[in-house]
This record gives sequence, structure tokens and C-alpha cells, in this order.
Amino acid sequence: MNDTSITHFLNEVQILQITAIYKAGENGLELPHYQGSTFRGVFGHVFKEVACTCSNQNIHHEHCPYAYIFETRLQDEHQKIISSDDIPRPFIIWAENNNKLKFAPGERFYLTITIFGEAVKYLHYFIYVLFHMGKKGFGKGKQQAELRQVFLVDEDGDFREQIYQHQKIYYNGQILNSEKITSGIKDASTCQLDFISPTRLKYQSHYTDNPEFHIIFRSAVRRITSLLYYHHGRQLLGIDFKELFRKAEEVKLVQSDVSWYDWERYSNRQKKRMKLGGIVGKAVYEGDLDPFIPWLQLAEWTHVGKNTTFGLGKIKALFN
Repeated sequence: MNDTSITHFLNEVQILQITAIYKAGENGLELPHYQGSTFRGVFGHVFKEVACTCSNQNIHHEHCPYAYIFETRLQDEHQKIISSDDIPRPFIIWAENNNKLKFAPGERFYLTITIFGEAVKYLHYFIYVLFHMGKKGFGKGKQQAELRQVFLVDEDGDFREQIYQHQKIYYNGQILNSEKITSGIKDASTCQLDFISPTRLKYQSHYTDNPEFHIIFRSAVRRITSLLYYHHGRQLLGIDFKELFRKAEEVKLVQSDVSWYDWERYSNRQKKRMKLGGIVGKAVYEGDLDPFIPWLQLAEWTHVGKNTTFGLGKIKALFN
């Protein structure tokens, strides 16, 4: 398979990113660090309340929006049910305010959601849930906030157009142009990766703080190919990944300024506190980077590693 075929495969990823703007209520708002976890918790509860109409909410029917978004289950070619724990969720929640914890009454704060593949058709549910999340309340004391606006985000990360205001939705089916995301850079020999939020990388069954290039790349490939398979009509790429991973091992880590950051969240599903540490910082690599550029460009939108729905694994790739 040639580079053109791989790029075409990557361009099949359907991405829609929206940013919701809230106004803190009359009591203001106090949020914890890594707010993606807080927002993800409220998002899941409200989504089930407003989008699940199953008579038994522990057994979902085939077309239940909540079940698809949060508990995706599929049959493999042998009619065996694939556990929802093994299937990536088709969304990411990213809080833009991680360094700001308190908001005065009337102050604005932002929440970005990235939606993939088949989940895009449920955008109206996402916005409806965002509205009711504000009613339910966030953070300490479950303080309410008002959903003021929702904007589409373009390929450069800028607001493209407003699709929600005054409880009305104005969405015409637009998604991001994946060709713009994975084009424009050739013949790079140096790459700096910024690990913006804790990135949980698993290699040989263990979490690692070693940002070797091939470990990052393996994680990006797993993430992207899984999203394409489970949320884009089971698309598969016929390529020798062993050879691609071997080439990735030849890319040298020449500078590492990463550290391990531990944080905790309470899991309502598992009824316990969980540590969700990962690496933050930056690393610089040198080598033949051309085969890996489109994968890493796309990984900026899909994130890498574990627990991405909370906003973990957000990276930025800079090539020279």
C-alpha cells in the first residue's frame, strides 16, 4: 500500500468539533483541576436521562443513542459480542479552562467536544445534553450555568460559525475537512511533540513515562484505526504495520522534557477513586518522519493513549 492510499484511508475519519460557551450562574462556579473528568461525568449522566428511552436502562435497544455513544457493543465476524470496554468512545471532552478553577457570577467558560464518525448524526442530542448539563450544575455545590452559544470549530481550531443560540440549533451537516488536517508538510526530519494533557501510554502491558517515538506512534495508530473500524463502518487498512513500526523505532528521541503527572477521579461506574496519571511536557525527535506525519497530524484531533474521553492524551506536533 502506498502513501497515497494511507492518506486516503486517514481522510475517511469524520470529525466534528464544537465549542460550547457557558455563563456561570448567580453563585459562580468552582471546578477541579482537569475539568474534562468533571464535565464527562455530568455529560454521561445527563445523556442517559435525556436520550435513553429504553424501558430497562441496563438493557438497551439497538438504536438507543445513549447506548451507542457510551456503551457501544458490536459483533465480530464470529458473531461474538465485543465488550464496550474494548471499543473507543466516539467523542472527546476537552475543557479550555484547566488553569482556572473559580468563575464569578456571569463569567464565561468554554467546553469543547470532538465527535467522530457515526456519532456526528447525534449532534442535536449532544447540544440538548449540553443545555441540560448547565441546568444540572457543575463542580463544587453543583452550581448552575447557562449554555449561551455553540460554535463549530474549523481545521485551524478557530470558530467557524455559530450553530446554537437562544435554545435554537442551526446545523447544516458540516464536518471538518480531514484532507486539510493531514496535508501541507513534507520532508520533515525533526518533530517536537507537546503533551498538553496527561498522556497515558501503554507499552508491553504497562504504562510508561518513556516517550520513545515508536511508543507514541503505536498508540496513535491504535487509536485512529480503532475509531475507523468501530465508528466508520468497520474500515480496515491493508498495510504491514510491523514494517511501519520498525521504521518508527529508527526515529531517535533526542530531547525529553516530560514528567509524570498523577491525578485522581471518582468512578461512579466502578464506585472507587482511580489514578489517571500520564506524561506532560515535550519531546523532540529526529529521523525520517515523512511516513508518520499524517498520522500525528490526525492524532492532534483524536488524542492518543488511554482515557481520551476526559481530554487526556492531547498532543501538538510541530515539524521542521
